[in-house]
Amino acid sequence: MSSKRASTMPAPLKPPTSLASSLIIAEHASLTGTHLITLGSNTVVHPRARFNSTHAPITVGSNCIICERSSIGFQSEAAANERQGILIENGVVIEVGAVVEARTVGEGTIIEVQAKIGKGAVLGKHCKIGPLCEITEGEVVPDFTVVYGPGMRRLDRSGVEDLKMKMVARQIEVLKKLIPSNLAKFQ
Repeated sequence: MSSKRASTMPAPLKPPTSLASSLIIAEHASLTGTHLITLGSNTVVHPRARFNSTHAPITVGSNCIICERSSIGFQSEAAANERQGILIENGVVIEVGAVVEARTVGEGTIIEVQAKIGKGAVLGKHCKIGPLCEITEGEVVPDFTVVYGPGMRRLDRSGVEDLKMKMVARQIEVLKKLIPSNLAKFQ
């Protein structure tokens, strides 16, 4: 009887996609919705990462890492009132269980484990959002900001952005060997 129930449930919508040929996307990643999902070159999408373009398009740049159980996309129609969608720039790392509903995530930003980025927020370049931290709806976070603990912030002007981007590139090279890609499933 349970198999009958499962067959009557509608399948999730398969969104239009624009996928770079060098994208690494695990077979068990989830892309749903009606708007365009664009994933850039040398980006790695782990198993069980979720993209939902039901309410607005999603664009992910090159050399990004989207980890397991992370969720990218607006969760409700009200959140997508701007229709600009979500833009994740180059070299961004979104770690396990993070939820991203931001309008823009700047280049080289790291969103750590189970962090939540609210609807329409704008994160500057080379920011770091700590584990379990939350950026509120519509908030603007300046470039080089580190968010940690309950409401704690500081600027990181250490000048090691190039080194961080090289480390992300190295991590991507390792992940390419570890994560089997199934690009054809999503095209």
